[in-house]
Amino acid sequence: MARILCRCNGNPACALCLGAKRYEYEPGPRGWMPFVCPTCEGKRELPGANGAPPTACFTCGGIGSVDPAKPPRDTTPRGFLRDLWRIYFGG
Repeated sequence: MARILCRCNGNPACALCLGAKRYEYEPGPRGWMPFVCPTCEGKRELPGANGAPPTACFTCGGIGSVDPAKPPRDTTPRGFLRDLWRIYFGG
């Protein structure tokens, strides 16, 4: 089980992480596979409120699916250290 950084930046309306900024993911037998975005249900857009035009989904970035193998970059110092660890030790 892995905790993956969510693209929503802690938005409480996110159906994937529920505003926690990270979600749990268990790789299946075929590895890290993309799945349909639970917030927009694969439609790539969210309807606008009160007649406003639709906006791109904040969870998937308007793609329609979430790829746990390619999460957004973690800009915290821990993310930098994690990147260095992966460069030197793999993973």
